[in-house]
Amino acid sequence: MKIEVVSKESIKPSYPTPNNLKIHNLSNLDQLIPAFYMDHILYYPSLDSNDSSLGDDEEDKKMIFSASSRHRCDVVKKSLAETLTRYYPLAGRIKDEKSVECNDEGVDYIEARVVGITVSQVIQLASSDIEVMEPFLPYEPYGGTGSAFRRAGIHSNSKPLLKIQVNVFDCGGMVICLSGSHKVIDATSILNFVNDWAATARGVVDKPCYIFSSMFPPTSFGNQEEKDTADQAQLVPDRIEIVTKRFVFKDSSIAKLKKKCIHVNTNNGSDHQVDKQEHNMQQMPSRIEALTSLIWMCFMDVDRRFKVKQIDDAVSPVNTVNEVSLPKQVQYVAGFAINLRTRTIQPLPTNSFGNMTDTAIAEVTLNLTGSDHFNNEKGIRDQSQNYPELVSKIKDSIKLVDNKHIEAMKRNLAISCNNIKMHQMMKESTFDQNTRELLMFSSWCRFPIYEADFGWGKPSWASITKLLYKNCVMFLDTSSGDGIEAWVSLKEEDMVEFERHEELVALAS
Repeated sequence: MKIEVVSKESIKPSYPTPNNLKIHNLSNLDQLIPAFYMDHILYYPSLDSNDSSLGDDEEDKKMIFSASSRHRCDVVKKSLAETLTRYYPLAGRIKDEKSVECNDEGVDYIEARVVGITVSQVIQLASSDIEVMEPFLPYEPYGGTGSAFRRAGIHSNSKPLLKIQVNVFDCGGMVICLSGSHKVIDATSILNFVNDWAATARGVVDKPCYIFSSMFPPTSFGNQEEKDTADQAQLVPDRIEIVTKRFVFKDSSIAKLKKKCIHVNTNNGSDHQVDKQEHNMQQMPSRIEALTSLIWMCFMDVDRRFKVKQIDDAVSPVNTVNEVSLPKQVQYVAGFAINLRTRTIQPLPTNSFGNMTDTAIAEVTLNLTGSDHFNNEKGIRDQSQNYPELVSKIKDSIKLVDNKHIEAMKRNLAISCNNIKMHQMMKESTFDQNTRELLMFSSWCRFPIYEADFGWGKPSWASITKLLYKNCVMFLDTSSGDGIEAWVSLKEEDMVEFERHEELVALAS
């Protein structure tokens, strides 16, 4: 496989942004997010098996792309410029901690030629080795490797808020990679943008709405860029190898897991006993709740094994250390990104632009003991017995992020916003990983990630890429619609044990 960058340019809106829209105010929820890029990748196979791009005659050899591929690139570029007239903040630059200057400087746009491989082959490789996608991303040096490390840093205010790389394959296929600044967009916003962009290419126009800064006005945090950089230093510790792996769960496996998550009614003989089937249906978890409980359980199991081994090593006869510094308990915290657009009494418009999420927080405190106790005590190794409790905690935490919670955030963000609480816990756990371990979950399931049709069909696959931080999980629907992909990011040593956990192996394919 060879990737050759053909062109690099800045795409500006088709029409200048009006003077009254030159300043886009950030919401205070935007302000809480560090300025790093989030990626979304769309895979379009060749339209025709005979469309193998370039022929053998002299004129064809002078062409970089085939005529049909060149036409598609032109459609993508033209519709991008038109879409930016409506998504004008993305073509601007961060002005200060409170606003974006919509100066029409444009977005980075790169076209690259890919030879020696087809889109279908890339999908097959990327499904098992995420690193394969690194050269397709719009980060310098373009077409190189190690993009994950380059994009891990906080981008400066002068950098584009959107980067796009269109990778054109000699087979006639195309892979479009978008990287948008999380400072101004969340998952809903970037998906709205790409779907509106594709619709514009087909002659259908939709328009976003900008309402969040009026709901959550910006506030002063001091030097925002310094704050972001300091936060990033806490979130991405030096000298830690982070590995992202993709696990696929078929609907049949998820159904089995959901049964393990049901509370069994043990109130036999009671006059108030609820019908068992009705009771079970009331307690039935969603697909995401069930998978979250599985991954959280496996994560805790792996971490406890490491910590128990440390305790055993510390108290072994050959150890001359008198005191064991490890704690007897560990607090495990799971955070779940919640889209607030659907949590208000009157749901907010789905096309509203910006960051509109908070975090639901669930906690479990577990004892640490020696290995004999760990191996023999009933319930510790029988993971299924703990699923109902975890699902209950997950459900309860999500229920708390409701309209009442949002109204409290409006009154006093510093006290009520769980994002702030979670971020503080992340910082604290960086200094003391023995007493608290965090795991963050986010889901794009049921989001329209397969809807971007530029006129040559919907993508055959849509993905993210290597996650930047440790202890993160992303859920996406499979392209076939019969399962869920879990993208899990852990420290390398944790991943080795996690991916061979017996519960995970039994359910993932």
